[in-house]
Amino acid sequence: MVFKPVLTESDFDDPKFDYVVSLQRGEKLCFGSKLPRYTGLIGRGLSPHQLRLAPELFWKTGPGCYHTEECSSAMYEVLNKVRSKAGVGPLASKDNRFKTKIRFRTPSPGRYQPPVPSWKLPKRNFAPFNNSSKVREMKVSSTPGPLTYDIRKVSKCRRMRYMSNFGRPTMVPCVELICVVKPTDTCQKCQNLCEGDYWHLNHETFLCQLCWFNEKIHKTLYNENDFGEFKKIRNCSFMHSHEKTNAALRILPQNKLNKKVRLENYLDLYIKC
Repeated sequence: MVFKPVLTESDFDDPKFDYVVSLQRGEKLCFGSKLPRYTGLIGRGLSPHQLRLAPELFWKTGPGCYHTEECSSAMYEVLNKVRSKAGVGPLASKDNRFKTKIRFRTPSPGRYQPPVPSWKLPKRNFAPFNNSSKVREMKVSSTPGPLTYDIRKVSKCRRMRYMSNFGRPTMVPCVELICVVKPTDTCQKCQNLCEGDYWHLNHETFLCQLCWFNEKIHKTLYNENDFGEFKKIRNCSFMHSHEKTNAALRILPQNKLNKKVRLENYLDLYIKC
């Protein structure tokens, strides 16, 4: 252990004492590296402080020193290209299109009728259109045309009626069907036996098809409200043959019966009596 004496003020006044001041040297290791630090204004490896104080060598190369008016878009050269002073493209001629007026002495096609040779004239037919058969007379139908109907009063969403029948849906016919051995319903107006399709009111009052149309127009027996309660009905004579017994012999196949019911139900959605 080396003992270093402590200097006092009286020691500095002593003429025999030589006072020497030496600068302290820096350590070899600085900021984790032994490489010497560059302190110039320009060059590589400048600190942010040096970059902030470094002068600009090329001060006319900034973004504000360029003129971008002539290269602002890709269409600049096309829109501002040099054009001809004459106002036309290259290789264009300035000569008149029609140098002289062309006059024809021949009359136009509408001013003369050339004669047709006799051998070119067509021969007349014996009958018009070379057909001597009689024209059939067209029968005019009394059914009104398609434009006479007003479909605005018909509902757009039309659905047929079905019965679920425990998971097996069955189509409900629009015309009520009864199975009888012998028709016994008589028309209230003409007192004739109702056959085919006819109309009923609570299965007590019956009207045949002809009397129903007559009653619809004149309203002699029923008013508008009572007449609207009538419903169409038919017997089974078109599909069964009873032969005066309770047994029913089918004369119409089931597939044709289903097709008939399906067609009537579909037309009933559009045609209202």
